[in-house]
Amino acid sequence: MRMKHLHLKKQLQWAWGMTAGFREKISRVILLEILSAAFGFAFIFWSKRAVDIAVGAELGSLRLSLFYIVLFLTLSVVLGVITSWISESVRIQMTIKLQNSLEKTQMLSVWTQTKQWHTGDLLVRMNSDSNEVTQMLSYSLPMFLVTFLKLLASISYLWIMDPMLAWMILSISPLFLFSKFYYKKVRELSKSVKKAESLLGTVLQENLRNRLLIKALQARDIRWNKLIDVQDEILKFKTRQLKFSTSSQGIMKITFNGGYLLAFLWGIYRLNSHEISVGTMIAFLQLVGKIQMPIFALMAFIPAFIRNTTAIDRLVDLYKGEKESECNQEHIAHVQRLCLENVSFQYDDQKVIEGFTAGFEIGQPVAILGSSGKGKTTLIRLMLSLVKPDNGKIYFMTGGSRHPVSMDTRTNFSYVPQGNTLFSGTIRENLLLAKQSATNTELEEVLKLACADFVFLLSEGLDTTIGELGYGLSEGQAQRIAIARALLRDSSVWLFDEISSALDSETTKQLIINLFKAGKDRIMIFVTHDLRLAEACSKTIHIN
Repeated sequence: MRMKHLHLKKQLQWAWGMTAGFREKISRVILLEILSAAFGFAFIFWSKRAVDIAVGAELGSLRLSLFYIVLFLTLSVVLGVITSWISESVRIQMTIKLQNSLEKTQMLSVWTQTKQWHTGDLLVRMNSDSNEVTQMLSYSLPMFLVTFLKLLASISYLWIMDPMLAWMILSISPLFLFSKFYYKKVRELSKSVKKAESLLGTVLQENLRNRLLIKALQARDIRWNKLIDVQDEILKFKTRQLKFSTSSQGIMKITFNGGYLLAFLWGIYRLNSHEISVGTMIAFLQLVGKIQMPIFALMAFIPAFIRNTTAIDRLVDLYKGEKESECNQEHIAHVQRLCLENVSFQYDDQKVIEGFTAGFEIGQPVAILGSSGKGKTTLIRLMLSLVKPDNGKIYFMTGGSRHPVSMDTRTNFSYVPQGNTLFSGTIRENLLLAKQSATNTELEEVLKLACADFVFLLSEGLDTTIGELGYGLSEGQAQRIAIARALLRDSSVWLFDEISSALDSETTKQLIINLFKAGKDRIMIFVTHDLRLAEACSKTIHIN
């Protein structure tokens, strides 16, 4: 039990940290809601007085009483609208802040952390869970406090008018909903639903992203059935959640109706015995409603709060693990050599690279060959400091000085990954990812260098829009634009991964000529299976 309290305390501390920058507005919402509640009680008071004046049970100005009834009711409604606007504005801003924080965290996560999360699961957490949490912080929690104060005020008011009725109303409230059993049951169901929703996000993302591949493999039925299975799982848990919620709400509604009936009968009894006035009778019924509605709201808050703690857990998980530091990139001038010295690396218990030593010189293109699974991709990740070697050193040589390779030196690499790596948008936008200040002349030069002259023949040229994963271009065209993008960076090392895989022989030949000519003062590393490219290089390294 102590561990649960500590866990809840950490969740609340995290939630409190999320309200930084919004606490003044949230406090304003609470104060306005309290003021609105005060106007509501004033409305009840003047309603009672107006009725008693109308039936002759009390002396006073009926016109003045009606004026105050309209005034306080109007003020209460207006304040309610204002507080709703403020809380919704806070929710929107807080959601943006949280999503930006999560996005930034994931962008800074090291490779070993990013592989733990599926994109579909991340999207569900960053959208659905983030919205739940910010809704709770910006509205539900402040309203919980206000509602609790309203309940205390209503009970106190009723107690002043009739202690026995106040006691009877409280005694039949469904307090069982605060029990440990209820909390545990709702939390279990919330976790199950959240887990299933993340899996649904994963399946949907993969189906949509790979829809052409699914068609080509004739795997539509298999993927469709997987989607149906996940949806059935969600339906099962949500049905259980609905049954439990319906039964709980049923008990609450029966109890509340009983409370209202009790107040009505008690009021009729006391009215008949001339112990109270008609105005007091009406005030009874209004106050019972003001007691029951907060109780109902508090009861509804409990499952929402439990779901929220589950959402917080899922968001906090995304912050865990090693992160890269946010620092300035270190541009190293006059690099002459890139050295890997006795480098070893393993994933979990599987050794991928062991005792690897190599040197890469300016103006001497090197081809790295090896069968699949022998560490070529890992070698690229090590050079880019996406992963760290278990043993050994990787460094630049400039004259007699060594500069260790790190995440800060990544700017010294121009990297072309294997496959289609374009983003949706225009060709110009894709190229400018490498250098935002590039001129049209520079863009044209790198496109020619990458054998991507076809761009100039497109109807919109550089401003041609391409879809997700380069939709609208062939694989070879997309590959050449990615090469042009890499060449736009002013870097010492050109690192290419299978850049000729989607190119015909003539284009590959011309591309090699262009790169070797333009890269005389660069370190050029080609990870490839293309023997033509390997033979053209000054040096070949085989990874076994």
